[in-house]
Amino acid sequence: METATTNEGWVYLKNSPKWHYIRNRTSLCNKFLYLGTQELEQGNNNSPDNCAVCRKKLEKEKAEVNS
Repeated sequence: METATTNEGWVYLKNSPKWHYIRNRTSLCNKFLYLGTQELEQGNNNSPDNCAVCRKKLEKEKAEVNS
């Protein structure tokens, strides 16, 4: 499991077929505003069920931090 703050992580939204990465109530792909109360899932970043745009932005951010 990866560490993250409590206001970010993956969530499955009923109006989308994919999981989206939420940070500060907004998806990284900027398509969804998250107002729910369910817990955000940490880790599992490479799942095929994840939004490709969210996953790529998250990978890019981690690469910039690590370089």
